[in-house]
Amino acid sequence: MKWSLSFALLGVTILLLIFTRVNRETQVTGAPRDLIAVEIEQLVMTRYDSAGRELERSMADRAVRLDGDSASRLSDLTVRRRDLNNQEWTLESPAGVSEPSADTLTLIGGVVISAGDSATLRTDQVLIDIATRTATSTDKIRLTGAHSDTTSSGLIIDFDLGTATLLDRVTSTYNQDKQLP
Repeated sequence: MKWSLSFALLGVTILLLIFTRVNRETQVTGAPRDLIAVEIEQLVMTRYDSAGRELERSMADRAVRLDGDSASRLSDLTVRRRDLNNQEWTLESPAGVSEPSADTLTLIGGVVISAGDSATLRTDQVLIDIATRTATSTDKIRLTGAHSDTTSSGLIIDFDLGTATLLDRVTSTYNQDKQLP
């Protein structure tokens, strides 16, 4: 009985020491992490016109919307859109932000734009306005064609007309002997 009482007293003492140490340890606090409200892998979103024709197909490897935020963050984004002449425009970027309340999609992190096989445009960021069916960029634009290189400081794509207009400080070089890789 003496040994039982001794071991019980020793056990209580050890528990008190453990609780005392836990209470003395500094509390670790960090910035609160945002909770994920929606997460989608392999997102495919298709938009149709009033006649039921496919206008746009957006694909992303991953889409995340945080709790309390209306915007969705997208990764490895590809947008394929047809103009009224049935020409397909392809916009690709490593990241993007979809803002449903503003009806916009912003492609960021190095955007590659192509319309058919004729030319390729490159820029840092493009804003697609779904309502006006336009895409704009105020970053440096580089247009690479079969025999030319053109740069500008802005761009407007009109998906209805199927046109891309380079804005401000447009410079171009032409090389008849240039070969595409």
